[in-house]
Amino acid sequence: MNDKFYKLLLLFLVAFSSGLYAQQRVTGTVKAAEDNFPLPGVTVQVKGSQTGTQTDADGKYDVSVSRGETLVFSFIGMQTQEIEVGNQSVIDITLEQGQNQLNEVVVLTALGLERKKDDDLSSSTLVDAQALKRSGESGVIQGLSGKTSGLTIVRNSGDPGAGAYIQIRGQNTISGGSSPLIILDGVPITNSSIGGGVDGVVQQSRLNDINPEDIANVTVLKGAAAAAVWGTGAANGVILIQTKKGNLRGKNFSLEFTNQTSFDVINREFEKQDKFGQGYPLLQETGRARDAYTYIWNPTSRLSWGDRIRDRAGGEDEVRVGNKRFETADGTLYYPILTKNDQTIYHDTNRDQVFQTGFTWNKALSMNFNSDRGATYMSFSHWDQQGILKANSDYVRTTARVNNETKISDKVRLKVNSTVTHISSNRIQQGSNLNGFYLGYLRTPADFNNTDYIGTYYDNDGVPTFNAHRSFIGNQNNLGYLGEEAPFYSNPGWTINQQENPNLLHRFIFNPELNWNITKGINFTARYGFDYYNESRESWFPVNSAGDVYQGSFGRSDITERNTSLNAFLNGTHVISSDFNFSWIGGVQFEESFFTSQGGSSTNFTNPFVGILRTFGNAEAANETPSLTRLLQRKSGVYSVLNAELMNQFYFELTGRYELPSTLLNPVFYPSASVGWVFSERIKSNLLTFGKFRASYGEVGIEPVAYATQTVYGPFDRGTSWGDALSASVYGNPFARSGNSGNPSLTPERVREFEVGTDLRFLNDKISLGVTYYDRITRDALLAVDLAPSSGFSSVWDNAATITNKGLEIDLGLRVTKFKNIDWRIDGNFSMNKNLVTELQGVKSVFLNGFTGTSSRVVEGEPFGALWGGKWVRDDFGFIALNQNGFPEVADEEGVIGDPNPKWRGGLGSNLSWKGLSFSFQFETFQGNDIWAGTESILKYFGVHPETANEFITETELRTVDGRRVAAGTLVRGNIGDFGSGPVLLDSEWYTGVGGGFGNAAEQFIVDGSWTKLREVSLSYALPSSLLSKAKINSASLGLTGRNLFIWSPLNFVDPEVNLTGASKGRGLEYFSNPGTGSYVITLKLGI
Repeated sequence: MNDKFYKLLLLFLVAFSSGLYAQQRVTGTVKAAEDNFPLPGVTVQVKGSQTGTQTDADGKYDVSVSRGETLVFSFIGMQTQEIEVGNQSVIDITLEQGQNQLNEVVVLTALGLERKKDDDLSSSTLVDAQALKRSGESGVIQGLSGKTSGLTIVRNSGDPGAGAYIQIRGQNTISGGSSPLIILDGVPITNSSIGGGVDGVVQQSRLNDINPEDIANVTVLKGAAAAAVWGTGAANGVILIQTKKGNLRGKNFSLEFTNQTSFDVINREFEKQDKFGQGYPLLQETGRARDAYTYIWNPTSRLSWGDRIRDRAGGEDEVRVGNKRFETADGTLYYPILTKNDQTIYHDTNRDQVFQTGFTWNKALSMNFNSDRGATYMSFSHWDQQGILKANSDYVRTTARVNNETKISDKVRLKVNSTVTHISSNRIQQGSNLNGFYLGYLRTPADFNNTDYIGTYYDNDGVPTFNAHRSFIGNQNNLGYLGEEAPFYSNPGWTINQQENPNLLHRFIFNPELNWNITKGINFTARYGFDYYNESRESWFPVNSAGDVYQGSFGRSDITERNTSLNAFLNGTHVISSDFNFSWIGGVQFEESFFTSQGGSSTNFTNPFVGILRTFGNAEAANETPSLTRLLQRKSGVYSVLNAELMNQFYFELTGRYELPSTLLNPVFYPSASVGWVFSERIKSNLLTFGKFRASYGEVGIEPVAYATQTVYGPFDRGTSWGDALSASVYGNPFARSGNSGNPSLTPERVREFEVGTDLRFLNDKISLGVTYYDRITRDALLAVDLAPSSGFSSVWDNAATITNKGLEIDLGLRVTKFKNIDWRIDGNFSMNKNLVTELQGVKSVFLNGFTGTSSRVVEGEPFGALWGGKWVRDDFGFIALNQNGFPEVADEEGVIGDPNPKWRGGLGSNLSWKGLSFSFQFETFQGNDIWAGTESILKYFGVHPETANEFITETELRTVDGRRVAAGTLVRGNIGDFGSGPVLLDSEWYTGVGGGFGNAAEQFIVDGSWTKLREVSLSYALPSSLLSKAKINSASLGLTGRNLFIWSPLNFVDPEVNLTGASKGRGLEYFSNPGTGSYVITLKLGI
């Protein structure tokens, strides 16, 4: 027994000593082939074991390995190398740049930590900086259009600096914000887009404050499970933006200069008829049927249903010379017209008065300073954009950024990212606005010259009115073309030259971060975020402007937002065996958001001649309206994340967040769970390179609006349903109780989502495919529910709605690399989301935005944002019911008339490069969405739309909407329609009645809003280094880009993307919005 024991012990010692003899120490340095600089953080692993290390800041490593074993050197973005160990003690390695290695693609987690896409259990997507900057857009978000599934980016308009509507996987809330949570370098920042109604100016997005040249990459988190760590705030998804940083392994100093110029043009423009002048059919004066097609010129009519211009005598108009006149500064005189002889068409003249080719000049400079202890990235940019309108339409943004990373010790690093932004801009009134640009411009008759819009009006006694406003239509029977009084519609020249809407913004973002490697595998991170901006908005309408502000109006609003956050967490990674490892995160977070808006308005000036003075006090007390809003919200929470990996193929993740927002009385908990299986580890195939199945469940929330749990008091105006009212400002601003009752029982809106998907790669990673299906439901959605007047309140906030979103997302990539010096990449994406409001308690519908007659609403059983308005009467089978004249009639009640949500959307892009030459393009498409064509409806009413200028001789007797019978052989102006009972005549009485935009049947103007755009097409050339080395220039490139130049859409004359109410939840509304633009961009880059 003892002999056997000693023999076994001797055998074990011999084997162990042999193993010790085989172990040897190997050291070396790992460098990058691109610049021969050391690579820190390279993983050096003994193949098939858990033994390994990482290179230090100088690229050096030290590892123990047995002879015959293999060392694996891997680093993100580099090609992995394997070296078999012989008797060498020093192994130096040079890693080549990776060639589209999809297994090395890195995305950001919700906390801003890097993770390999292959290890990620969500449907997140990464967009690199080059794809963003190629478009030449002023804002980060606009550059994302069409580049990933599940993300909708819609521009507000073509105005300089205009913001965009952002949506991930459909709408989730009625009263809460619709924008995704924006995380910049690991900390949340604001993306407010305050404003956005049916009139006013186009608002900016605060994401436009970030210089696109500073962006390194953008990760889009779409699912609730991926975003659950943020709790209330992440219900609309998360967009993580990572800015550039200095390269610790790079040159001590590098510099890059970008010079970009852009020429902007209108991408779609309304056509106007040029056959008939200002006026109306004689029928409107006499009521006689025989006068229906006799048209007369009348300068007091706002319509273009007047006389045939070519039938006039020609030459100058016959005028009455006398005291009554309009005189411009250069002496041009306008007298009352007695006979209209002029046959001139002024469309081109009026266009040239206001439009130009927009011009943008962007200059950006960035620098990197690097040392063995730290790295700094610095940048400066100046964006100067002059819009397509000739005056008061511009956007000037100046930014400066400093990002520093300092190695305090081997275990402690400090990062400090900071940026300053200054913006000044001028904006133009638009929309349903008597002083709006497009409204006055498009309604102008073909025979009216808008050129002289300002001058002096003299009445019959020779008494002057200075700064008179000349327009095609005055108020009542005044002669607008003489500037007799303030006009009904503003002359577009007055709108862009005399009205002013300046905007000034200062913003500062500061976020330091401390990283402490406490011990092997355990790290501590602390981040502080400070985001502050102050914005001043003014609106100035001088005396003699159109509409209610004809006696002058001045408004100012100073908006301040301050967001601070503190996020501290521990994270650890533990390798238990070669088949099992896990990691964890535990953290705490505090957030505070402060908002204030202070300002007021002053109307009906007591002194109309104030020059450049913009101040309050120039009106009676009843016309001075001060305003002040302050909101303070806080939120604290703790969270934890647990990740595990089993057998290199099974992945698990659990997340929990417990938080208390100040808008609620009780804390809430948000869980999530994700699982994944890399089944390609079990399948050995030359076809399938990688395959992963993933599934997740997550919950996130939306907190109530501030103070909704309380009944508040303030200086509220008081009035009754009879129209009488008392202004609080006139009576000392006495405090009163709000008409909205507080509700202490409110709970957060809770979004629950189940997601399942797969990520596949084929043919050695040349083809990639990601497919995701999600089922999302928002329960306890908040809205203001009406109360009976006997309660003493008008409404109360309540958890009273349920919203569902179900959808499919597909991302497809094809990569052909190094094929006869050609790199070629094609990417496509497809998204389909079905949205439904399944429950709505206490109200029939919820108004989101729009008009009394046509709006975007929330309606039970309908998609979110459904278009609502007047409908035709229909029979029991759904067919339009017709009257005795063969025309439809308007139903007594309004209802749902359209769906502004696309049935599906997609994108297709490609990048082809050969040596230094690169060509790329990006298409985007929206299909199956409805739009209310409001502008077209009004132009038909006015007789400006080309359709209304059609003339023909009737072949048979036709009935009209007012019951007239038009005999065969009659020359008429109009069109033949058929609503189901035979042909009828659509003439001026139809278009100026129920068949026009001021009629009550909005249903007829719901049109197919589908569109496809060539988002961008770009050609660039990078000069070879052999030509640049003598000039000590590292890189130089020249690029040409076209942006939004081609549109395919059944909706004519207008960019179908433009939305009247901006980034609000109200969608599918088009009404005299300022036009969209296309751009030609030239970019020069130099690197030193």
